[in-house]
This record gives sequence, C-alpha cells and structure tokens, in this order.
Amino acid sequence: MKKIPPRKQSSCLNCEAREFAWFESVSKGQLVEREKNRTGQYLLAANEHLFIEGDEHHTAYTLKKGWAICYKQLKDGQRQIVHIALAGDFIGYKSEPDEPIDYSVMAVTDCELCSFSEESMSELLKVDINLIHRLIAIQTKQNKTCRKSLSYVGQSQAKNKVAFFLVDLIERLKRRGVDVNSTVDFPLSRVDIADAIGITPVHLGRVSVELSQNEIVECRHNSLSVKNYAVLKNMADSDL
Repeated sequence: MKKIPPRKQSSCLNCEAREFAWFESVSKGQLVEREKNRTGQYLLAANEHLFIEGDEHHTAYTLKKGWAICYKQLKDGQRQIVHIALAGDFIGYKSEPDEPIDYSVMAVTDCELCSFSEESMSELLKVDINLIHRLIAIQTKQNKTCRKSLSYVGQSQAKNKVAFFLVDLIERLKRRGVDVNSTVDFPLSRVDIADAIGITPVHLGRVSVELSQNEIVECRHNSLSVKNYAVLKNMADSDL
C-alpha cells in the first residue's frame, strides 16, 4: 500500500463517497475539524491485501474509490466472501482494539482509501456524538446485511442466490449514481461470485448461461448488463 503525499491528498469537502461514508453530509466547519483527525490517504493496487485475518491491525478505512472483497479463510482452504466493499464503505473498524482482525480485505481494482487510527477515531468519538450514532448505524446495517446474506447463501437455490447477489450490488451501485440501465463495469471474477454465494464456479457458469439465454442478465468480460431487472428481482425475493 502506498501513501499519497499530503499535498496531493483530497479534501473531505470534495469527496464523492462521503454521502455513503462515516462522515456523511455535515457542515463545512465540522468536516474541517474531522479531517484533521484523518491519518492519511492511500493507494492499494488491485489484488493487494489491505490486511489479512489475524493481523494486529489498528486502523480503520473509508474506501474512497474502487472495489474490494472482505472474506474469511476457512479451515479447509476455501474462501467465504462476506462483503463486497464499494466506495463509501467503512472497513477495518474493531470494537475490541486489542483483538486481531477477524477477516481479510483484498482490492479487486485499484483502490483509494482514507485512514483513521484507533487513537484518532477515539478523539473524534469523544467530541462528536453524531459520529457515534453514524458508526452504530453502519454496524447495524452491516449486521442486517450479513443476516440476510446468510439466509440466501444457506437456503436458496443457485439461481436465486445469484439473483440476490446481483440485485444487492445493483441497488448499491444505483445509490452511488451508476447508470445500471446500461452496461456497467463489474470487476468481480466468476470465482469471486461463487465464493460469495456458496456454490462452485462450474455451477455458477451453468446458472449464468441460463440467465443469459433467458435474457435476464449477462455478466462476463468484467461487465454487467441487466436485460430484465423485474424478473431478476423477483428471483432474488422469491426465497426471502
């Protein structure tokens, strides 16, 4: 990971991801004060790890640009992706500072991140109760998403799993201003998707062919084209 020189670091005032991030939308004065506690901005290259499960990690990050995967390495060597991080997502925060981090984060694309040390976060939380409320809201939303994901990964049929996964990402991209009615960049590999929804890449390939032949969605060559969102969403909702 490479630190961006201070003179080239961008201001929180101009951050396009702030609407979805920990700082959210506040006054200029509040942002200036909060930015003073930011410990830096970094570039993380595609396929590079931000941290690995078990690390003694004492920094939290806002993903400013790019895609990253958060995953658990299972004892049998398999990988379970638990979250796809997009711009604005807050990653690496621990409620128990002395414990090692319990998941890994790897960049899918080149990423830009803002960092906050445990000390700087502690200072911010002491003086700004709104940040406490925002942090609780982020944690609550992540827990809700995790529970929902467990329900479809564990119980749904393969095509419903794929549909749920894609609908969730499409909705998140829409909230970030991406025009999902056209072909959009989709940097996840077939293995990434399979590891997120609990099926094999071969099985995923068969489902992908079926969805494409039925003109519902086409996902290949790092791009996503939704042809019938209503049908896709109905498939996603059918087991919930």
